[in-house]
Amino acid sequence: MHHYHIPPSAPASSASASATESRGSGHDGDDASSSGSHRAGAAADEEDADEEDQDDTTPSGGSSVHAHVYEGGLRYHAFRDGKYAFPNDEVEQNRDDMKHSMSLLLCHGDYFYAPIEEVLAAGGAEVLDLGTGTGIWAIELGDKYPEAKITGIDLSPIQPNFVPQNVHFFVDDFEEDWVDADNKYDYIHIRHTLFSIRDRDLLFQRALRHLKPGGYLELQELHFAPQCDDNSLTPQMPYAFRDYIAFLDAGLRALGSELHAVRTLPEDLHAAGFEDVEAATHKCPLGLWPRDRRLRLCGLFLRTAVMDGLRGLSRRPLIALGWTQLQIEMFLVDVRKAVMDTKVHAYFGFHVVYGRKPLA
Repeated sequence: MHHYHIPPSAPASSASASATESRGSGHDGDDASSSGSHRAGAAADEEDADEEDQDDTTPSGGSSVHAHVYEGGLRYHAFRDGKYAFPNDEVEQNRDDMKHSMSLLLCHGDYFYAPIEEVLAAGGAEVLDLGTGTGIWAIELGDKYPEAKITGIDLSPIQPNFVPQNVHFFVDDFEEDWVDADNKYDYIHIRHTLFSIRDRDLLFQRALRHLKPGGYLELQELHFAPQCDDNSLTPQMPYAFRDYIAFLDAGLRALGSELHAVRTLPEDLHAAGFEDVEAATHKCPLGLWPRDRRLRLCGLFLRTAVMDGLRGLSRRPLIALGWTQLQIEMFLVDVRKAVMDTKVHAYFGFHVVYGRKPLA
């Protein structure tokens, strides 16, 4: 059961400790490309480096919402442990912010494609960010539209304490029932999260119910299928990173989600009842091979996010396939070489899909 909106004066335990609010009284707006700049106070949750040597699952102290679980030297959320397959530690938070900067560059600085500019600027708009991560998108949107109310939801309590007054964060599982009223939100945003959702159809139906008539749901997701336009990578060529993605997809399926769910997004939104579904795709390079400066920076962000995240991305999905940690590490040697191969001009599709709730 979701308890998004606990009054500030109420203790977290009064709502079964399934949601807590993290809010502050001020925020200094930074450039979007400054990774990790919005995570003031997050370091207090980090444990000593001794945790790096741990192989067993070890919970940290504190309440269930603010606690963490340690596995093989990686830190995960403890609330609904295992629902999200990847870590929430400092490395992952830096990756989250790099993907944010990459996404903005790909979209030429636009935070959304749905036609909601006038609604946000007019004041009183309600925005919901599902899988908010470090909260950087929600915080920057709150800075841009101070009259709108931005709510971010995530399983991990990794958002900063000092944020704009119109931005609020809660720890919760958005795949469970929401206690929010129907027809509440003007805009619901999901980015870099679709691969972890267990029941997409149910989530889209729930989003439709809680949107106001005429409100929009928008998703922005990478499709992790390497493509190439100059034959520096062909389907017949051995490419360890492509093999890795196939294993990662199999591991996520074993855990209940799907890496390539983005392929059917327009059809899924139509099936859920959305109208005027629109889709746009950008090419996101892997590495520094493009001549265009903007795309080179996108490629640097993506390559760095992949390289930094390989260990954390691999552990739970590949262990779900029966791999040992030694097998994973040996395989990643070739994967890292493939990712850094400057002769391969690979890119991934970055998909932006949005749909409108019918007016009647």
